[in-house]
Amino acid sequence: MKKIRTFIAHPVPEHWKKIIGEAMDGFSEGLESRISWVRPENMHFTLRFIGNIPETDIPALHKTLSELKTAPFEISAGKAGFFPGMDNPHIIWIDLERGAKQFCANAELVDSSLVALGYERNRKTCHAHLTLGRIKKQAADDWAALAERIGRLELDPAQLDSFALYKSTLTPEGPIYSVLHRYGVMPGVQSGN
Repeated sequence: MKKIRTFIAHPVPEHWKKIIGEAMDGFSEGLESRISWVRPENMHFTLRFIGNIPETDIPALHKTLSELKTAPFEISAGKAGFFPGMDNPHIIWIDLERGAKQFCANAELVDSSLVALGYERNRKTCHAHLTLGRIKKQAADDWAALAERIGRLELDPAQLDSFALYKSTLTPEGPIYSVLHRYGVMPGVQSGN
């Protein structure tokens, strides 16, 4: 049985991808750590990572996701931070200042729909964020200065009006994400595939 690696996410607004992508080279200046920055075309706001599932599960998953009723909402960028924390960072992110509550409500809605299909409930606390990079080899860098640099990004408020079911293909050069199905967040309206 063929399995595919999947997740559900809101796409990142194109102008955010452009601004972040252009600034990424500057983020690493003065750092000794080796960081794998997320390519702009791979940026997304994860609602739920599903993992490897049988390809035959996709039709039922698609049907369930296409029936979700949510509404478009405005987002604005907040502060930069690290998982699990600044003392031992592995993931670099920027959170949502505006839109975090709606994002987490959507994540809960998606999670509940997956539980109804027999998937295990997501036990992680929702933190509305955009992953910017993963620290592959850590050195004694000034993480607070990096967070400040990232926090100076001028990202205009934007609207999230769709979400998608993605396929993730892992390659030696990094993951390749492709949209399997896209959904509008207007009640019951599907906006693509």
